[in-house]
This record gives sequence, structure tokens and C-alpha cells, in this order.
Amino acid sequence: MTWKSTSIRGAVWCAAALLFAAIVPPSGARADAIDPTMPRTLVVGAPRGAAPSERLDAQRSGRSRTLFPSAPLHRWEHHITGGLELSPVVDAQNNVLVVGTTPDVIKLDPEGKELWRVRFGASAAFAAPVLTSDATLVIVTAAGQAVGVTPSGSIRFVTPLGVRGRDADTPPLALDDGGVIIAAGGALVELDRDGAVRARTALENKTGSADTRVTGALVQGPTTDAGPLGALFTTESGSVFAWRPPAAPRKLGSLGGFPRRGGVITGARTLTAVVDSRRVVDFDLPTGITHVRANSGLGVQLDGPVAIGPDGLLFVATQLGLLFGVDAAGNEMIRVALEKPPLAPPIGSTFAPAAGQPGLGRSGVGGTVGAGFFGAPAEIKPSPAPIIDREGRIAFVRAAGRAGVINPKGTVVLASERVCSSPFAALPAGEKRLLIACRDGGLWLYGE
Repeated sequence: MTWKSTSIRGAVWCAAALLFAAIVPPSGARADAIDPTMPRTLVVGAPRGAAPSERLDAQRSGRSRTLFPSAPLHRWEHHITGGLELSPVVDAQNNVLVVGTTPDVIKLDPEGKELWRVRFGASAAFAAPVLTSDATLVIVTAAGQAVGVTPSGSIRFVTPLGVRGRDADTPPLALDDGGVIIAAGGALVELDRDGAVRARTALENKTGSADTRVTGALVQGPTTDAGPLGALFTTESGSVFAWRPPAAPRKLGSLGGFPRRGGVITGARTLTAVVDSRRVVDFDLPTGITHVRANSGLGVQLDGPVAIGPDGLLFVATQLGLLFGVDAAGNEMIRVALEKPPLAPPIGSTFAPAAGQPGLGRSGVGGTVGAGFFGAPAEIKPSPAPIIDREGRIAFVRAAGRAGVINPKGTVVLASERVCSSPFAALPAGEKRLLIACRDGGLWLYGE
């Protein structure tokens, strides 16, 4: 009798399920079908891989989980037809996923051989891709769509975001629950792991206000005494916001200038940014109080964002070719020349201290900056920010193509004097492996 009753209830449940499926239209997002009779494995936590997102993690720390080669040697190169503009990502198996200037994603194995190539639509990507907790690659296109691609190369979902795709130039933020946050102009959209929109918000549109456009990068905020902050982002005016759905974005304060590459979480309550390419500013998240850790002098510009070493030192490079390591009090601890010889600023310029601090104008490892011939200014281009491994090795590539690794003693070991004419990213590609991406489509792998 009990068995018969259960069977009747099961038949009724199945009929209801079929009726529901017949009358409810499919959503705009294509997602994996769910069989209610089968268990489903959900992968959560921080995305895995040597470089799952731009600046390597959700805090944009520039800190690598894997070691860099101490003596980098060229291992392979691969050329992507049409060129590159967006930083690749590297998964847990050391495969390299590349989104080109065409609407294609290419997966290379650890030896640089192409595994597959998939076209994801009619419009190219407009922001750097990101890997989620379950290794889905999320791409934001110029048509305002989010595309999810599985590790095997199939399209998992295509979700219209309801935004202008060409405003979506901020790298997405992968969440620990498998979702992702995407920013476009002044709008933010949160997707779940299957690509469905679960939250949406927009900054208040005030005429002439620079607080209506997200700039830099989305960052995963820490948990303070008041609870988790959620996602952090900065605007063109330098305002710092926190967003934790379903609440509206909350303004925490201002950095006091333009943070072109956004902020980096540098402590349990601190966001740090290079502001106006001149100042390194610490922002206290609970109170909104700012502190200028270091100033650059007249004629000296900084390449952001900063990177955080394993001992807590903050590293920032000048466009003139010097790398500085600064402690929490603003004291210069390390100085290394990345160019040979370092480019010269106009006569009389220095890397100055913040008020009351010893600053960065002192001599150190790598020498000092001298004046150019007759003080003539040189054409200087921004370079990719350096990255740091867990033992303190620093990998760098300069705008002119010079690339290498700085060991913990401050010695520069070159990978190449000119790896290519237009490098734009250096990232870890596995243990003792360093990948450099170039705008001409070149990918260069250095190892031991």
C-alpha cells in the first residue's frame, strides 16, 4: 500500500513537471539542462589556475601562486592571427586561453599547441576574459553579451546583459560561488554560475558627474567588522564604491584623483591605487580616510597598478624604468633599474616622498636616475605592471620589449632584450613558467 501511494505521488509529480515545462518559455540564457533525478556537482571557491583573471586574482594583487623561472629561457612561441588586445588566462592544467581581436577563443596546451578554437558570436570581446570556479571562461562581447565557454570548447550560455558592449571595458570579477560580476559604464550585472542574471544595478546618472562610469577593475573586497563589503570598484572621479546585492552600491569615499587601472587590496582594510599617475594612495575601507604613501616628482609618471610582495612590500614602477619597493610607512626599501640604462626624466625631477615621509628619492639597488641629453624629453609609453611570485621573484616586461625576472637579491636576469615590439601582459603559466603576450599576436613562453 505504501509503495502504491508513493508511485501515484510520483506520477502526479512527473505530470506537473511536464506541464510546467510546456507552459514556461525558455529564458534568453542558454544553460546546462538539469536532470532532477541526477546529482549535480557544484564547484565553488576561488578560480583555479596560474592566472585565472587579469592581475591573477580577485584582489588584483599581482601575486603569483606559482614560481617564476630564476633563469628564464625561451621554450616556445605561438602567433595568433589578427593580433591581441586582451590578457590571456591560464587554467589549472597550465593551458592558455586566448581571446583574439576576432570573436574566437583559442585554447593552447602547456607546450603551445592548439587544442581547439571556437567562434562565440559575431562581435569580438571588449574586456579581458575570466575563469570561474568551475573553469568556465566568461567573455564579454562588444554586442553586450556574456558568453560562457566550457573547458572542452562548447558554448555553455549566451546572456544578453542589457548594456552597451563597448562600455564593458572593465575586466569581470569571478565570485567564489561560481558567479561573475560585469561592469559596463555605470551599470553592474551579476550572473550566476549558469549565466542567468540574478542582480543588476546602475550608478545614479547626474549630468556632468564622473561618478557614473566604472573604471579600472572590479575587486573582491575583504570582510570588515561590519561584515563582507562585496565587490569594490572605482569611478573616473576617484570615488570608491562597494556593491553587495540586493543593496544598491554604497560610496565609501574618494581617492582624490583618477585611478586609471583601479585599486588593489593591500591589507585587511586597505585599497591601494596609483592616482593621476603621480601618487600611491592608501584608502581605508571602513572609514574612507586616504593616506598618500608616496609621490612621484615633476616629470615622473607611475605605471599602475601596484603589486604586493610576499613580505608585504608594495611594488610600483615608473615609466622611466625604475622599480621601487615601498613599505607600509612609505619608506623605500628596494630600487631596481628595469631599463639599461634607465630612461632619464627632465633635469631636476625626483621621486619625492609624501609629506613627513623619507620617500623614494634615495639611492638604492640599481642606481639613480640621471638627466637626459640637454634635458630633452624622451617618448615614454606605459608598461605592464610587474608581477611577483611567492618567493619574491619579480617578473616584468617593458613597453620597448625588455623582459626578465628580478631575484630576491635585486639582480635582474633577462629573458630577452626585445621579446617583441608591443608587449602588453606578463603572467605566470605554471610552475617556473612565464608567458608574455604581444599586440602583434605573439605569445612567448619562458621557463627553466
